[in-house]
Amino acid sequence: MPWSNRSHVNDAWNASVIALVIVLAGLLYVFGAAMSGDSGLTESVRGAEIFDTRNLP
Repeated sequence: MPWSNRSHVNDAWNASVIALVIVLAGLLYVFGAAMSGDSGLTESVRGAEIFDTRNLP
């Protein structure tokens, strides 16, 4: 493979990895916000019941 083509392949892989990291970081942020209950994400589910299991044995 010529060097010019190899450079384009490496650039494409680098861009793909960076995009994947950004997407995964966004999903982790949204999932963490939903699990913590600090945002309005959990309030938007109508009819949802909250079970407090912190004091159960």
